[in-house]
Amino acid sequence: MDHARDAAGAPLERVLPPGQHWRAEPDVMHYGPVPRPRPDRWSFTVGGATVDGVEHVFDWETMARLEVREVVADMHCATRWSALDQRWAGPRASDVIELAPPAPHVRELLVFAEFGYAANVAVDDLLSPRTVLATHLDGEPLPRDRGAPMRLIVPHLYTWKGPKWVRGWNYLTDESMHLGFWEQRGYHRRGDAWRQERYAYQEVSPRPVPQDL
Repeated sequence: MDHARDAAGAPLERVLPPGQHWRAEPDVMHYGPVPRPRPDRWSFTVGGATVDGVEHVFDWETMARLEVREVVADMHCATRWSALDQRWAGPRASDVIELAPPAPHVRELLVFAEFGYAANVAVDDLLSPRTVLATHLDGEPLPRDRGAPMRLIVPHLYTWKGPKWVRGWNYLTDESMHLGFWEQRGYHRRGDAWRQERYAYQEVSPRPVPQDL
């Protein structure tokens, strides 16, 4: 997209979330090494409190049959940079939820990825039509260091909520006290960038004692 820009190159007419500054390209940031591609072993698992009580495991072929959606979205990192107009494509997370829905009382889930990384995400945030399981960036397959073969993109949340190398999620009950990697380290359970929800002390409800992932 073409925008009028200031002397530093930042688009003049764009509004960033509070506390963020513009960056031309998103940083390559992740927890752990870049995993080796193993398509024959890849699967996407939806477990926890599913509506039927069954853990659902989808292979790559099943995920590839889902309708591909393109979303142009900004990325907002909790370290205070924002990169604009990233063009992602992949199935909507809501399409996977439709294949394996949660039990009626579930409000939150734990998204998990390679090397034990995990993040707490609200079901409503995953149901957003702009939330995608991206397999492509700017019309090309995702590079490995950007999350190939698949990463979660939730545009209105800080980027730690959208794991690279995503492998599924577990629906959590109201009584669950499971926390993701950064949530265990004092970061916010929701992480809405527009509300500056960075840290646990900003949460309205008391934080439960975390259990092992």
